[in-house]
Amino acid sequence: MQFNNNDYMGGSYYSAMDRLDNTSFQTSDTPVDVDPWGNPIIPDDALNFTPREVGTATNPMGNTLDSLKERIRQGVSRIELGFIKQGKGNSQQPTPESFGAAERQDMRELLKINEMKTSTHAAVHGDSLAGFTENGFSAAARANALKEIKKAIDFAGEASKGGAVVFHLTEWGRPLSDIHDPYGKFKAYDEEDKDAAKYAVDDRNGKLITEIKKDKTIYRPKFITADDKGLVGKTDANGKEFKSGDWVDINGNKIDRFTTDPDELFNRMPDFDKDRTRFKTEELQWDDLVREAKEYEDRYGKKIAPEVLYAQTEIVNRALQAKGSSLFYARDYDEHRKNLESLKRELEYFKHLEEITPEEEKWKLKKVFESRRVPGGLGTLPEHKLPSVFLEEQIKHTKDSMRHIHEASASADAQAQQFVDTFKHVKSVEKYGLDKTAETIAKAGITAMETYNRNKDKYELTDPIYVAPENWDPRVYGSHPSEYKDIIKNSRDKMAQMLMHTKGLDKEDAEEFAKKHIRGTLDVGHLNLFRSHFERKEGETTEQFEKRFNKWILDESEKLVKEGYVDHIHLTDNFGFDDEHLTPGQGNVPMKEFLKRMQDAGVKDLIVEQGSYNIGKEVSDTLAFINSPVYGVGRAQRFSNVRNAHFGYNAPGFFIAGAYSPSNDWRPWTEIPLE
Repeated sequence: MQFNNNDYMGGSYYSAMDRLDNTSFQTSDTPVDVDPWGNPIIPDDALNFTPREVGTATNPMGNTLDSLKERIRQGVSRIELGFIKQGKGNSQQPTPESFGAAERQDMRELLKINEMKTSTHAAVHGDSLAGFTENGFSAAARANALKEIKKAIDFAGEASKGGAVVFHLTEWGRPLSDIHDPYGKFKAYDEEDKDAAKYAVDDRNGKLITEIKKDKTIYRPKFITADDKGLVGKTDANGKEFKSGDWVDINGNKIDRFTTDPDELFNRMPDFDKDRTRFKTEELQWDDLVREAKEYEDRYGKKIAPEVLYAQTEIVNRALQAKGSSLFYARDYDEHRKNLESLKRELEYFKHLEEITPEEEKWKLKKVFESRRVPGGLGTLPEHKLPSVFLEEQIKHTKDSMRHIHEASASADAQAQQFVDTFKHVKSVEKYGLDKTAETIAKAGITAMETYNRNKDKYELTDPIYVAPENWDPRVYGSHPSEYKDIIKNSRDKMAQMLMHTKGLDKEDAEEFAKKHIRGTLDVGHLNLFRSHFERKEGETTEQFEKRFNKWILDESEKLVKEGYVDHIHLTDNFGFDDEHLTPGQGNVPMKEFLKRMQDAGVKDLIVEQGSYNIGKEVSDTLAFINSPVYGVGRAQRFSNVRNAHFGYNAPGFFIAGAYSPSNDWRPWTEIPLE
């Protein structure tokens, strides 16, 4: 971008096309200070980002091709081709597929002619990459999220010059109060750490097993422990040492406090309350589950989520209930079986007796029937009914009872077994979901790699295509830097594994490709939304609070870049409440310091996203904010000296004349009539 400089009547041109003197309209900016030799004095906080590094996005609500042309006329040399609509697009909300081969070629040629750098933004309101829904994790939802990313990758391969393919991380809700951060605590609302919901899932299908509210009390049977028996530190008959909290079975042997064998859990001895003639129970609060999870980690050196312990407790309670029902029904089954065999023998005996007894003598069979002594007894023979008839009725009744016992008991046993199987597959949402998120991103990374390799020569791509997950809403998993880092790391690991398994690559090459085609997008405005959830320390002043939070943003952002997780930056500003997309420097993001750190870290790819009221000025205003240099002929200028004189037309050029001139006071700078 070039601005000329000439001297005229002792004045200087310090804007694009205007000369201002004592008699003309003044802009809100004053001419740049110069040293004794006439060279501009560079402000201490000036940064050297230029339009080559700082770009903007197309209008996601309009025609992408038309929007690209508009941005080119504005002097933008880095562009993000953005889309907002999922599925089938329309004229107000296009998708990558809304633009055919001819339009993609037009975009490609415009980008080439203007030597532009590109990135692409997939549908803004995307689904969870892990496929999380209200019913749990869904493979169909995961496939749909991947489809939207693939559409953007396909578009990038044919219409762009390569670069990032951006998509939001909208994984699943989690309490902000669960975040453990050395800089401070976060909270969505005052009671969140008490009543927030937690979930556990079945890792076989991703379905939700249970929901637990942190303020909910749960109960479980109380079983006799080593502490009750004074056995802590001693060994059982199998040489196993009792630890505090371990249970004792009926034979006095140890049952591990955290055993994952459901059959062992059924061997625990319940603690019976003789005075109240019932078994004892114990209540658990969320803090008890947290404490038990910590005990588990201390004992085994690995973590277990409190919500998993809760789900397992619920499952075991249900399994015990089912087992109890089975035993209740089955307790008389063997007796019924013996009675049935006895009745069958008696039926055979009396049928033979009835055959050899004359009709007029059969009345005597009643006395014989009632004199028989058999297991279970035969009862009293009704009048006018032969023993064989009565016995057949009894046999049918016994068989019906046995069938009822069998069905009820078998059903209870089946339920108990189902609970036992589920017990072995309980996982936290985070552990299960992280794996599924990584799988989706890894597949997208492979698609990006294959698309780039296929099109790099054909369409002269200047940069590799890579997928770039973006941090988003603080209320969803993946927005906090530690979660964000875990997602990218696990996605790269998963992609490397896939490449080794499906492509036969060695480990080193697979990992290199994964790093090349999975890189992150950091949105500093989204990161600033944590501000309204950052807890103030007792006695902390507003200034101290702001300083501590700003340090968190700056340090965490810098680490993500320096550790190789982020290559692509979105610049937006806000006041820490909602994602308003203000121009950088207009909110309370520590933007100048952030950009200084990004410059020092070598970041070259920044996109200023538009808001409601800055469209067309977002880049120039950003460059002015950071005192970026204007490269041209003559004295070097800064963008801060030209933004109001040209960009946005706050001080229109003097060359405007005729019907376009606001008044007769406007005239050419030469003062020579045009006519």
